[in-house]
Amino acid sequence: MKILQSIRSRLLLWYGFTFSVVLGGLGLFLYYELETIVIGAVDNHLHSEVQLIANLLKKDMDLELSEVGSGDYSVPLSGHYYQVTLDGRVVARSPSLSLVDAYLPIPTPTFEPLYSTDTGPGRERIRVLTQSFQVGKEVFTIQASESMEDSYVILNSFRRFLLVLFPSLILAMGVIIWTISGHGLRRLIHLSRRIEGISERNLGERLDEEGFDRELRPLVRGFNTMLSRLEEAFEKQKEFFSNASHTLRTPISIIRSYCDVILSRKRRRNEEYREALLQISKVASEMARRVDQILDLSRLDSSDFLKSSNVDLLAVAQDVVRLLTPFALEKGVTINLDGKRVKVEGNEERLLEALTNIVDNSIKYNRRGGSVDIRVDSRDGWAILTIADTGKGIERKDRVFERFYREDADDRGSGLGLSIAKAIIDRHGGRIEVTSKPGRGSRFTIFLPSSPSIEG
Repeated sequence: MKILQSIRSRLLLWYGFTFSVVLGGLGLFLYYELETIVIGAVDNHLHSEVQLIANLLKKDMDLELSEVGSGDYSVPLSGHYYQVTLDGRVVARSPSLSLVDAYLPIPTPTFEPLYSTDTGPGRERIRVLTQSFQVGKEVFTIQASESMEDSYVILNSFRRFLLVLFPSLILAMGVIIWTISGHGLRRLIHLSRRIEGISERNLGERLDEEGFDRELRPLVRGFNTMLSRLEEAFEKQKEFFSNASHTLRTPISIIRSYCDVILSRKRRRNEEYREALLQISKVASEMARRVDQILDLSRLDSSDFLKSSNVDLLAVAQDVVRLLTPFALEKGVTINLDGKRVKVEGNEERLLEALTNIVDNSIKYNRRGGSVDIRVDSRDGWAILTIADTGKGIERKDRVFERFYREDADDRGSGLGLSIAKAIIDRHGGRIEVTSKPGRGSRFTIFLPSSPSIEG
């Protein structure tokens, strides 16, 4: 229901329901208490009358009951009656009965007071007390009654009063609650309007917590935190696209320049066509590799696509050495691998990619005759893999994992290899650290949670 989608309406319904239950229960309680008091007063009066008649019987065995035969007892069918029976026979009755030759139902003798509500001879509602007494050797049963008409008039009037008062109170409280809730929700409406006014153009704007009620401040604080994260994400996105366009602009410019040079000549030899196409193919392959790297980063950031298995980290390092040995020989660099078998839970293909990127950098920026030392070890539940090289070192270790970062402006690399490696390690619940001395080399240390089973 649409009405239940409103906080204000739900508050009104809940308060209305609560007040209805509370006031309804209170009304029933008050009515029951009043009924108890009214009927209790009648019962007390009847008890006094029965005791009076019993005392007169004990004093006067001739049943002269003129002392209680006046007032309402003398009015025919007044509802105020008394009747005395002995062995199932009526031996005395009030004038209100005898004048019209009426009787109360003859009861069964009982020495315990027995109260009941019945219909009298005049079809009126009466309250009757029946009790037996031992007088000498005889057992007399005395009945006394009193009309309940006046009592029921009081109870009915009180019931009508409650039926008018309580719905009026519920309606009045509903109006009050609707007004108060509307006033209380004004701040929330103001907050929603402020939020609606924030877009990608003014993400730097923040809501002032002091301008809102204490209950709304955690919401404002959380919204400001979300804005900060969104602003940071937008800035990273802008930087990412800027860097991506910049890194792709160079190979595109090279392709265009080759095409322009070849097309500008009137006479072109087949060798020139071939050389130009080879260069274009080489640059296009580099572009494709960079696009693949950008897509890898995007997938690592946005989804969980890593299929885990029990991976031997030493075996992964051996595969990296086999893959990069030709490149190392070409650069005049020696690769050394040492360590023990350590199992980690992860994606073997992605771990191979991460290690390949790091070792590839260590070879690329190494000196001729240098070395790359790889060691696999474990300690305190962590698999530890170190890659140390004798290259030129890194000036800005704090930026080495930033996307598209290159220390050398003339470097033709994409600046994404180490970023991808760090993203993969992070997704495996590990971390990567780097230490470096310019001119003396760098050391990358990778920490990954090891599996429970570790082979030496």
